[in-house]
Amino acid sequence: MKDSLLPRLSKFLFWDCNIDQLDPNVDRNLILERVFSLGTENDEREIFGYYGKDLIKHTIPDIKYLDKKTLNYLSIVFDIQKEEFRCYKRSLSKNPFGIS
Repeated sequence: MKDSLLPRLSKFLFWDCNIDQLDPNVDRNLILERVFSLGTENDEREIFGYYGKDLIKHTIPDIKYLDKKTLNYLSIVFDIQKEEFRCYKRSLSKNPFGIS
């Protein structure tokens, strides 16, 4: 099962990771973040085929970081309010770097 998803995804998505050490179940948030933020349509088809829409819908609100464009896209596609996303809540929190 581990080998069935990662080899089919674009290699550039995991340029900073050892892809042989990634596990599709343990590293699901990372994989979904990279595919939705940087992936191709084929990458999206692969993750929908592997995880299924329901599991993806329940997982994506827990992703720590999504850019605004990807957040809006996922909010619309999965009919989830942006306020339910962890990354949206983090962006509204106090400025962690103290930059005005």
